[in-house]
Amino acid sequence: MSEKNQNTKLDKKLLESNPVMGSLMVPIAIVLVGALIIFGVTKMLSNDHSYKDLVHEMKSKTFGNKWIAALELSKVISAGAVKEEDIPWLVTNLRDIYKTTVDPRTRDFIVVAIGALGHEGGLPVLEHALQTNNPEINFHAMVALSKMPKGISFDWSIVKSFIEKNDAAMVQVTILTLATHNVDGTEDLFIKRLNSDLGFSVRYAAATALIAYKSDEAIPTVNEILALNDESLGKKLTVQEISGLKFNVLTALKRANWKKMAPSVEEMINIEKDIKVVSLAKEVLNSLK
Repeated sequence: MSEKNQNTKLDKKLLESNPVMGSLMVPIAIVLVGALIIFGVTKMLSNDHSYKDLVHEMKSKTFGNKWIAALELSKVISAGAVKEEDIPWLVTNLRDIYKTTVDPRTRDFIVVAIGALGHEGGLPVLEHALQTNNPEINFHAMVALSKMPKGISFDWSIVKSFIEKNDAAMVQVTILTLATHNVDGTEDLFIKRLNSDLGFSVRYAAATALIAYKSDEAIPTVNEILALNDESLGKKLTVQEISGLKFNVLTALKRANWKKMAPSVEEMINIEKDIKVVSLAKEVLNSLK
C-alpha cells in the first residue's frame, strides 16, 4: 500500500439537504473517512480522552501521531463536550499548536476543530490556512469560516479569490460562506457563476446567494430549482437533496421578502409532491403577497 493510501483522507461532500447557518442555510457537511494507519499499524486513541488530554498529547514531544489526537479532538468538540469557559483556552492552544507543527494532517484537523468551536479567536489560523497551498486545508478552512459569528473582521479578499477556482466543491462553499457573512461586493461574483461549467451545484449556490440581492439574473435558475423533481438532472440528486435545495431557496425568498417571486412560488405549489415543501411554500407565498 502506498504512503498516499495509508494516510488519513478527508472526504468532502456537499449535502444540499443539510442546512447550516445563515439566511442561506449553508448546505455543507464534513465527512471524515479513511483508515487511521501509520507505518502499517492502526492506532486509535481511547474514547475516554478529554479535550485537555488531547491538547496535552498534541503538545507533547514524545507523542508521535499528533494528527490522530487532532482528529479525536475535532470529534470531541463536535459532540459538544467542551465547557464554555474552556473554549478561549482551547482556541489559544490550537492556535499555538498550528504554528509549531508542519504536518499538514495535524493542521487540517486543527482547522476542523476550530470550525467546530466557532470561536473568532481561531480566525488567524483560518486566514493562514486559506493561504496554504493545500486544497483539503483550504476547503476545511472555508467551512470553518462559514461557522464563525456574523460581523467578524476578516480579509475577505482572500476568500473572494477562491470563487475563481476550478473546483466545484471549493467554489460552492466559497459562495455560501461569502453569502452567509453578507460580504460586500459579491453580487457580480455570484452572477458570473450562474453559468458555471463546474456543474449545477455551483449554479444553484450562486442563484440562492443572489436571492438576498433580489437579482433578476438569478430568476431562471431559482425557478429551475423550484421545478426540480426526482427525474431531474439524470437522477444525480436524491429526493431528500432536492427537497433540501427547495427549502433553502424558499427560506431565502422569505427572508429577502422578494415579492416578485410570488408567482413562481405559487406555480411550484401546484406541481410539488413533497407535502413538507408545499407547506413551507404556502407560508412563503403568504408572506410575499
